[in-house]
Amino acid sequence: MSLDRLASFAAIVSSGGLARAAPGDPIVQSQFSRQLKELELAIGYPLLKRTPDGLTPTPAGRALFRAVRSLARELEEVVAIAAGERPKVVLGAGDSVLQWLVIPRLVELELGTLELELGAFSAEMTVTALQEERIDLGVLRANEASGDFKTVRLGTVEYGLFEAKRRMPLAVAMSEPGVARHALALGREVSLRCETFPQVAAAVRAGTHAGVLPVFAGRLLGDGVKRVEAPMLSGASSPLALAWKAKTLERRAELADLRRKLEHVLRRALAE
Repeated sequence: MSLDRLASFAAIVSSGGLARAAPGDPIVQSQFSRQLKELELAIGYPLLKRTPDGLTPTPAGRALFRAVRSLARELEEVVAIAAGERPKVVLGAGDSVLQWLVIPRLVELELGTLELELGAFSAEMTVTALQEERIDLGVLRANEASGDFKTVRLGTVEYGLFEAKRRMPLAVAMSEPGVARHALALGREVSLRCETFPQVAAAVRAGTHAGVLPVFAGRLLGDGVKRVEAPMLSGASSPLALAWKAKTLERRAELADLRRKLEHVLRRALAE
């Protein structure tokens, strides 16, 4: 079961088919097909099945794909260590968490020789990236961090209504359906629909719109922006969690240390 065969299998799964894995190259496609058959013969089970959307992994295929991704990360670490590079840790979270909670507190994380890579992901993308071990740590709502993850609760994200002038039209972050539903229930005219909370915050700072934002963002909006009483937004509150795969931390001491620091820093930030 060579690394070459495993790499070909990962390429097929990632792209969704033989043709997509090697577009316009029938020779490589034929090689991928042969290597896939050899892998299935070695393992004793089908790894992929054909669907209208292309080739998708079977349960055995999904398990092998996760193992291959994990092996690839470990091999990257070996190469980095041999080359004298900084060990890298990848953190995935929503853009608002990264911009308003993590980046302003990088000094407190005391990264030292670590290289930290930040990925702005939706909750669904964060869960998938954790499962496939494309990221080491993820921050998401506690109810979204289920499955085979280890988690620790960081605190509760509360939301408030912010504006620079009274009775401004509303900007809403539509990528957060639960929060958007509470925002729309305020009865304000909605004249701007945004993808993310940072976009809403930019509209609030510009003085053109009011916006429902995480309370921790309110401290960064400037002196001219005020929080407006909106009791009905209490129902939008949600607990935030830090998630990781246990085996990821077991093999990397520096990652376990950063996880503890991140937990401490984010807990304190949410409690402010």
